[in-house]
Amino acid sequence: MVMAAVFVVSLYCLSAQAFAALLVPLILVAGWEWSNLCRLETPILKTGFLLLLFVCLTLTGFWLDFFGNVDEQSARQVLLLAVALWGLNLFLLMSYPRSQRFLSWRPLVALIGLLALSVTWGAVVVLLSMQQGTSILLLGVGVVVCADVGGYFGGKFFGRRQLAPSVSPGKTWEGLVCGLLAQVVVVVIAVAAPLGMPLELLLLWVLPVALFSVLGDLFESMLKRHGKIKDSSQLLPGHGGILDRIDGIMAALPLYALLVIMRPV
Repeated sequence: MVMAAVFVVSLYCLSAQAFAALLVPLILVAGWEWSNLCRLETPILKTGFLLLLFVCLTLTGFWLDFFGNVDEQSARQVLLLAVALWGLNLFLLMSYPRSQRFLSWRPLVALIGLLALSVTWGAVVVLLSMQQGTSILLLGVGVVVCADVGGYFGGKFFGRRQLAPSVSPGKTWEGLVCGLLAQVVVVVIAVAAPLGMPLELLLLWVLPVALFSVLGDLFESMLKRHGKIKDSSQLLPGHGGILDRIDGIMAALPLYALLVIMRPV
């Protein structure tokens, strides 16, 4: 709740560029946690990974014209790259444990992390560049939060059939359905807010975005299981690390931003 409050206050009190810049240290912390997932054990390797991540963030900002007006064509390219990346991640997830030979190749997992973290930040930049961008970004994050919370309580009270037992035994089909049903809250809030989004368009958005958030959660669970790691770190007592809180956002937000850009005028 404290993290959510800080996020919302910062989102509405800071300029778009200041808020995006404030996220860079957070992304770097998540990058340090990702270096654990790809088993970069020495300080030199971890530092090198963080430097590469900072370079990727800089290149993403340059490509999007972060300090100017975000170019829509460049934004589409970045977001399409992100969706394609998560298509690859879905393949690795669905073929697990056969895909373990790919996950054992540290450069591949490191590259996935560099791209995933960079395009997530890029999606934030793209969304904030839009008219009513703060509310649109908050709506996208709300989709992920509702999917997460609905999935947790649905699995806790109704969970019977495992969704992906080889990756995350705690995830259930009942939790997935409850997470999708929780999107009714998002749709109601979006319709009530003056965002100019028709109901039928929202219904086409929230379900694929919510499903992508589950993909992000399961993909990180797969990496942790492969690396025999319980949490990405212990930075948030009782919650694990930053990655454990943003894994769904990493997968869902680029797709959400792409759908927003492609919406009918």
